[in-house]
Amino acid sequence: MTPGSKAVEFDDSAYSKCRKRLLNCKGDSRQQEFLQRALDCRKFIEHFEDIPRVGQEDPLAVASNMTEHEFKSPPSDTESSLYSQWRSLPTSVASRSTFWANFTLSHIKAGRIKSHYLAVGSGSSPSGKTRITKALRERDKKRRPERIDNCVRTILRRLGGLPEIRGNRSVYVDCPFARAWWRERMVEQAASYLDVSGRNNCKNQIRAVVGVNQTYWEKLIDRIVFRNSTFGSVNIRGAFLRKLGQEMLPHPKSDENKELAKAKSLIRLCRRATAYQGKIEMSILDDEELNDIMEESVWDACLSMSNARVT
Repeated sequence: MTPGSKAVEFDDSAYSKCRKRLLNCKGDSRQQEFLQRALDCRKFIEHFEDIPRVGQEDPLAVASNMTEHEFKSPPSDTESSLYSQWRSLPTSVASRSTFWANFTLSHIKAGRIKSHYLAVGSGSSPSGKTRITKALRERDKKRRPERIDNCVRTILRRLGGLPEIRGNRSVYVDCPFARAWWRERMVEQAASYLDVSGRNNCKNQIRAVVGVNQTYWEKLIDRIVFRNSTFGSVNIRGAFLRKLGQEMLPHPKSDENKELAKAKSLIRLCRRATAYQGKIEMSILDDEELNDIMEESVWDACLSMSNARVT
């Protein structure tokens, strides 16, 4: 972004009304028409043309076209490239559905992604186009409204998040472009204190943490962004993620790593860090001191607790 410029995004009030209208009645004609439009990029773009925009600078699209899988789960180099282009984006903007919805729509306009990509489900679910088609052709009168509504909600989540249902967490978790930006921001912040020789290795380690799976990322966001003031400190958060990465990346198939990749282990570690913050103000410590604390007082204590449960 150009210094002093403001990124283009949807007007918040108008875009909120658009989402609410779509979610007003499960399976109604408005939802059915919306899904039909999602099968055609031009018609899908037209659906949002009447929503006012604010800001001056349009977002830059990624350099090349993306497959549905690449959009759903962008590879790390794509996430890094996206963040590099928009690293100056204020976090207040990057946490808004209005920005990311317009950002995603701009990629459809540029031909980088197809509008039906937005309907793809989680895991190994059918393609977005298949999911839309099945929802519209569902003959079971009881299942049809629910299936159509679920498909509409998925599209809105992937477009820019769905705050009405899941709060701002939806932006960080459900929108692939927003998720990519926030992941890489955490990676860059955690590795920033290192010299050049150690930075790349550290980044790869932390990417292994933020990319474990969707559930793990959601719990990570929940614990270190929304529910735990301890991690409001960039330094504390960075030391925590560095330690996780150091332990997780070297032996990805080990039993210990499998245990670390569980949400319950992450929650236990976060709680331990919070408990230690109650004893000493960690945010005033330097990075090396924080590394030692994460190693000894947080990590080892949690491992001991885990082993005690097993025995």
